[in-house]
Amino acid sequence: MPDLYANRVYRIGRIEQKSRDLATFTITVKETNLFIQAKADLSKVAVDTVLSLRHNLESYIKSRPEFLTSLKPIDSDRFAPEIAKEMIEDSRTAGTGPMAAVAGAIAERVAIAISNVADAGDKRGSDGKDVIVENGGDVFIVTTGERVIGIYSGDFLFGLGIKVSAQELGISGIGVSSSSAVLGESLSLGNCDLATVVAKRGALSDAAATALGNKVKNAKDIENGLDEIVDIPDVVGGLVIIDGKMGIKGEITLVALDD
Repeated sequence: MPDLYANRVYRIGRIEQKSRDLATFTITVKETNLFIQAKADLSKVAVDTVLSLRHNLESYIKSRPEFLTSLKPIDSDRFAPEIAKEMIEDSRTAGTGPMAAVAGAIAERVAIAISNVADAGDKRGSDGKDVIVENGGDVFIVTTGERVIGIYSGDFLFGLGIKVSAQELGISGIGVSSSSAVLGESLSLGNCDLATVVAKRGALSDAAATALGNKVKNAKDIENGLDEIVDIPDVVGGLVIIDGKMGIKGEITLVALDD
């Protein structure tokens, strides 16, 4: 059987800017394909978590099809599964449909599940918490220190990365999500080579990256697009690359990647 995810070359630049202290493994459940780095190979935890999350979402979609199809915010539902509630609320905040938040929401929950198990079995202390989960270009990081996510856009690596320090923000995890009109399978209504958002929740970073990508049609839109996205509560910062120009705003730091 062909590897449906073999063309995810951005993983070379974004995640395999190796966290050499972490084990690396991948899991696939239906359309969900995750690239994971953690203190140990906890594939079973990841698979079990994804199966549960997908069951909840698939069951909810059967009862509410607009959750799957809407490109605009939908009404809140207090009876929805927790992951669906968060996707609805964060996509409403960003101005997108709820499925714009799905990859980030799943990445966050898998990262937390693995971190909880790893930390419980790690006698070395808090280092066991460190987990990185990438889901279709959307990353959630649980870390006690700093991590760098490489920037990939189009046909080449930029040689730059976004330094992430959740601890500096007073939180244990952070989402780094990207949208692109030229890379990946997700729908983008803009023309960005890359629109990346860092936020305190995976669902929010995912939906906000989609919204940012939708807003920027040309280089003249960079400033206003970033202003609108960074004004969203719990968004830490954003980055846009389009037509050979880059814009960045918020509490994020660009660093040169090591060779």
